[in-house]
Amino acid sequence: MMKKSKRINGITALKAVKVDLNTTEDLRFSKICRIVIAGNYSRKFSDARKILEKAVKNDFKTEYIITCGGFVEFPWMNGDFDQLVDEAQACCEKLLSGIEVEDIANYLTIGADSYSDKSNLRKPHVELVGLYDVKNDRWYWTGKSYPIHDQEKGLLRASLDSHFVRLRDKVLILGCHDLTMFNPRAIANASGWRKMTIENFLNKAKKFEPEIVLHHPHFTDSKFTWLAAWRNLERILDSVKHYASSILYYREGRERSELNEVLKATKRGNVIDLICKL
Repeated sequence: MMKKSKRINGITALKAVKVDLNTTEDLRFSKICRIVIAGNYSRKFSDARKILEKAVKNDFKTEYIITCGGFVEFPWMNGDFDQLVDEAQACCEKLLSGIEVEDIANYLTIGADSYSDKSNLRKPHVELVGLYDVKNDRWYWTGKSYPIHDQEKGLLRASLDSHFVRLRDKVLILGCHDLTMFNPRAIANASGWRKMTIENFLNKAKKFEPEIVLHHPHFTDSKFTWLAAWRNLERILDSVKHYASSILYYREGRERSELNEVLKATKRGNVIDLICKL
């Protein structure tokens, strides 16, 4: 889903989380830069803006900069998918107003979620991902299409075709659980509508032959969470040259893997990590 941008001015200064940024690589030009958040992130508008403000002050260039699933949350309006996309875009444009993304990236992705009742995923909700073409001031929207079991009744699902975007590269955009459609165990165990969805999606992906895959999970604290799916994706889609999962590294109690192990297991190609320690 592609939408022309509408500029929104007038950002209210809000208190935000303290952000400490560093990178895992030297700051040469990269294909993908992911903002890695280490800590219990609020997903509030003010904190999301603070992170982006810090990010653009770094001296580097990248083609794609990506944020985690649910990087920002916006108020629930109704159960109409297209209207929720409009609300998400308005929120993201306000989020980016005055932030010079063009100084560091050609494209930016933002995870944007909205819930009618966040405590109950069986109630209507949406988990969107917007890709912003900075130069052409244009948005492309998709969202999670393959829900976890608790979301089966409540998630407003994005169309499968919306995940495939032709830019200078052929880009596959995945919501959080969408990468599971490449997991061999999920493929083997799927039945009914899940089996049909996986088969349809994988056929579309093979035909599209993406070069870039951008994945937007909400949390990743273990190096094993996405490992099997990424390895199978590499086998199925040999056209892919660069991929990355955006990372929110947090688990209540204790994370299961070291951060550097998680980072290594969730990227391929020319990817740098901009780490935000909360």
